[in-house]
Amino acid sequence: MLVLKNFFCGSLIAFLSVVSSYIWAEPVIKEDFLYTVKKDDTIWDICRTYVSDPLCWTKLATFNQLKNPKYLPPNSIIRIPKAWLIDQSATALVIAVEGDVLVVRENSMAEDALEVGDLLNQEDVVKSQGGSAMIEFADNSRLLLKENSTIRMASLKFYEETQLVNTRVELLKGRVKAQVEKLSNKDSRYEISTPAAVAAVRGTEFRVEASEGVNGGPAVMKTELLTGALMVSSDKGQQLLAPGEGVIAIEDAGVEKPVQLLPRPLLDLNESQELTLPLLLKWKSVEKAVSYKVVLIASNVQVWEKTMQSTELLIEDVAVGDYQLLIRGVDEQGFEGRNRRINLGVPESNITPAS
Repeated sequence: MLVLKNFFCGSLIAFLSVVSSYIWAEPVIKEDFLYTVKKDDTIWDICRTYVSDPLCWTKLATFNQLKNPKYLPPNSIIRIPKAWLIDQSATALVIAVEGDVLVVRENSMAEDALEVGDLLNQEDVVKSQGGSAMIEFADNSRLLLKENSTIRMASLKFYEETQLVNTRVELLKGRVKAQVEKLSNKDSRYEISTPAAVAAVRGTEFRVEASEGVNGGPAVMKTELLTGALMVSSDKGQQLLAPGEGVIAIEDAGVEKPVQLLPRPLLDLNESQELTLPLLLKWKSVEKAVSYKVVLIASNVQVWEKTMQSTELLIEDVAVGDYQLLIRGVDEQGFEGRNRRINLGVPESNITPAS
């Protein structure tokens, strides 16, 4: 009985430690930067790295009600108002563009074509029309902007000395897929926000969709977690997602309970097998799937995305190159399931010469 009690206590402590690592995502404290004190840290070191005010140490001690500013207990939290932080603005790099994608720069009304190699700054807005774009941040995390979607670079901060990252992307409409690097600094933040809720992550791969309410109703956010850890929070509550779960958040109503995403579709071939065209791609039906999505990806950018009720697709009109095919089921709520990945190689011999 004692063994069971110890096991239960240990499990509870482990669970609480995981949950506590996401306290920084709570809306009530999001206006402050939260710094986790490390061994031998001093208030002067923290001020020198993050705050420009020469009187920072006295102001910070007062703001945090520190009884002994000369000693900071390891793992304690120091709150720093965002307005006090040194401006360490970073940029995001556009590494791939497919189709029609536009950028609106801060303090400009002009819509310019987005091109590979462009640098994005805070407040820049990116709009994909019939195309898509892959964007890379200072910590090598990446964001795939899908067609008919709009994002705003709300915060792009990178403190090189401590490898602290503060990235926040506002998804104004449409759908994105994020692949976030494991954050080396535990105080780093990577968030995708919508009017309905905020998805805050620590090393993960996930998808977010934002849609306006019907007939002027509340905005809706749909999030699907593939790997890693993800907290979806709003003013009405929050949910910690496990890999393979999705959740819906509704503006002014809160975050619903997570649901299980559909499993990967099964194929009659090896995922690592090199395939050539023409290809009649077939997969087995997935229980509870009402439709399927097939996505063709090349050089980190989406070439096309097709939605169908059928469990087969003929692929033939594709240029020479190496691709990756993703197949996933979609349930009745619109949640997209886990991906089945296939490598597709299209050699020169597949291209019919012009007569």
